[in-house]
Amino acid sequence: MGEPADMPGAEQKKKKFIMVVDGNPKDALTTGMILQNFGYSVTTVKSAEEALEFLSIAVPALVIAEFNLPGMNGVDLLGRMRQNPVVSKVPVMVQTSHPDPSSRDRCLEAGCILYLRKPVTGEDLYRAVQSIVERTPRKNVRVATFLMASVDGTGTGAEFVTVISVQGMFVKTLHPRPLGSKHTVSFIIKKKIVWVEAVVLYSYGFGEEPAKDPGMGMRFVNIEPEYRDLIQAHIQESFSAGTPAK
Repeated sequence: MGEPADMPGAEQKKKKFIMVVDGNPKDALTTGMILQNFGYSVTTVKSAEEALEFLSIAVPALVIAEFNLPGMNGVDLLGRMRQNPVVSKVPVMVQTSHPDPSSRDRCLEAGCILYLRKPVTGEDLYRAVQSIVERTPRKNVRVATFLMASVDGTGTGAEFVTVISVQGMFVKTLHPRPLGSKHTVSFIIKKKIVWVEAVVLYSYGFGEEPAKDPGMGMRFVNIEPEYRDLIQAHIQESFSAGTPAK
């Protein structure tokens, strides 16, 4: 059975590279860390000039630029990129605190693919980036995690939930269960034990896929609303892990 693209554990073979152009250090760090938490490779630069210099040696999957930049603004950067055949097709998304409503029209007319006003929530940023750079955007937000788990009450201390969404999870284990089989899985979030019933969608045995952890992708088939809310809260907190305090 192939991996459903929307399920935890179905990772891209290679991390996609995103450039963040923002002269505000706090905003740049926040955006960069959120994107890294979502599994993207990120470089941040402070100005359009630095961005152009970097673009001469590396081509990202996406540029996320502030409209207000020291020197050239975000529209100027986009114009320079469109003149360079090497990066002319790279999508540019503007994420800005610029108060002038006309800046949106200027950015869209210049060719930016999306215009967002700060502050942008982690989930909105995730969905925006997914819609631009992924061939099959995921419907559900998923994050990397590390939660001690037990499958059918037989955990040996070596089973962990390593990726989770509100629809399913990836359980790292040396003993993946058969495809299509249903199991009760428990794991701990914020000192609370979560119990779910889940079905195995795909699995990797030890050594079968050198670049992947042994384990199984599972979809929830029965979960209490309070546990789903707890998972959602855990995901929301993971958005901002490592970002500056507000």
